[in-house]
Amino acid sequence: MTRDGFQRGATSVVRCLAHRFGHSLHGCSMKSFASLTQITVFVRIAELGSLSAAARELELSPSAVSKNLSQLEEHLGVLLVKRTTRSLTLTDSGRVIFERASGILADLEMTLDAARHTKNLQGNLRLTCSMAFGTKQLTPVVGRYLDAHTAVNVSITLDDRLTNLVEESFDVAVRITSRTDANYAARKLATIHWVYCAAPGYLDANEPIRKPADVQRHRCLTHPAMTSEGAWTFRSRSDSQRVAIRSVLDSNSSLALHEAALQGKGVACLPTYLVASDVLRGSLRLVVPACCPATTHTLYAMYYRTKYANALVRSFIDFVVDDIGRIPQWDKELKDVVDFPGADCSA
Repeated sequence: MTRDGFQRGATSVVRCLAHRFGHSLHGCSMKSFASLTQITVFVRIAELGSLSAAARELELSPSAVSKNLSQLEEHLGVLLVKRTTRSLTLTDSGRVIFERASGILADLEMTLDAARHTKNLQGNLRLTCSMAFGTKQLTPVVGRYLDAHTAVNVSITLDDRLTNLVEESFDVAVRITSRTDANYAARKLATIHWVYCAAPGYLDANEPIRKPADVQRHRCLTHPAMTSEGAWTFRSRSDSQRVAIRSVLDSNSSLALHEAALQGKGVACLPTYLVASDVLRGSLRLVVPACCPATTHTLYAMYYRTKYANALVRSFIDFVVDDIGRIPQWDKELKDVVDFPGADCSA
């Protein structure tokens, strides 16, 4: 580990030790309170059980090792080591500080090592995702990830079934679901909201839809996950209405329903990540925009816990979380243009 890297971590170590023994750091610089060398020298003394052995390993003189130890004891105001001509033992305070300091420095080493590997990532990453989200949103995210990590290769398999990650050798599954698979670890990426929408041509040629009940007189394009016993639920900020509908096309594929809606075949219930750009362009128009479906889903990155030790998997999941953000861009854009209640009405 470099001296600069340890120096940042040493500040945390010293703060922990100062808190343990009641010392204040107010007004104290790192230099005046304790140094990186003093902390690392003490840890190596405790590990090796000898000042001379620590001196050899750290390539310092025995007198320099002894001086650093004495200065650390002076700064902390406690005796860390009992020294005789033949033996060296840690005091009670020394044992407490050694356990804390060595653990923190070890964690710091792992953190910096992960950062170094992330900076120089290389290898192959195998992903699986649903057809709709993978086509519309994940592919651009992967493109930005590849721009940041030019030595990484990514394979994306788009499939609406939940694949077995081990049997099919996938590293990460990006899935939209209402519940996660207990066999996998899962990290939330975003909440998926849905809207009711239709093509302007369809809406202009049929009876106006001013309230949820008006949808009963229209042709509907339905997804099984968003339809319950032949009805849609319209939820506003103040109430919720269940409306029986007439489905002329039912499909478990949002892409198929999206295409049918664009062709003017009826009113559809579709996820915002798929239709936001269409609404902004005017290709689709929201139906009863002050309401949204009561049901939401969650976008997860699923993986086996052992896979997360892989720097490539960690870096990709972290990248996707940062790229999508707390509120996905597709929801931000939609909310800015129309009266889209989004998370306000689906909470």
